[in-house]
Amino acid sequence: MKRLRRFLAFFAFVFVSSSALSFSEELIVYRPQNSDNINLVRCWVKIEDFDGNDVTYTAARAAYAYMDRPKELSWYQRTFYLEGGMACHLYLNTAHGEKYKISVYTPKSHVENFPIAPNLRTDWDSDVFIYDSTKIENSADKNYNPLKVIFVSPCANENWFYVPHWNIDYKAPTFLRQNDKKLTKPKREKK
Repeated sequence: MKRLRRFLAFFAFVFVSSSALSFSEELIVYRPQNSDNINLVRCWVKIEDFDGNDVTYTAARAAYAYMDRPKELSWYQRTFYLEGGMACHLYLNTAHGEKYKISVYTPKSHVENFPIAPNLRTDWDSDVFIYDSTKIENSADKNYNPLKVIFVSPCANENWFYVPHWNIDYKAPTFLRQNDKKLTKPKREKK
């Protein structure tokens, strides 16, 4: 009986430690603040493998923090979302050097009642960020982010009006004023 208990305890220890190690890679998805109404429009994180399968809730665990309280991490209860001024800490399954396609989206049902322009009351999509855990660790390639942070910002047209699209980039967005580093400019899309 003692042997069985020891074996079960050892098995539980190995299971917990191996599952903790498989989710050891952290990627921070940061959404800086924009104007008040756009800050309230949520976007949801979507993670896909290279076969096109949605693995958001099977290949990652996530916690979030508001940037005015960055050390107060809270685990998501249901879905991985971002509002303006939030950071999502994704703990990805990278046990075997996995690659993921990370994007964000906002469904039309979430923006229909916001005080925003009518052309924005539609589905929002984003670019796709390719996360390759084998290259990010020790890469000298400048296209990968060694800091393991990606930024999400809304997009605007040539006249600086918002369009229903999110931009994901490893480069930090520019700020509206150099002395106020809280509010960011939207990503300007050129035709």
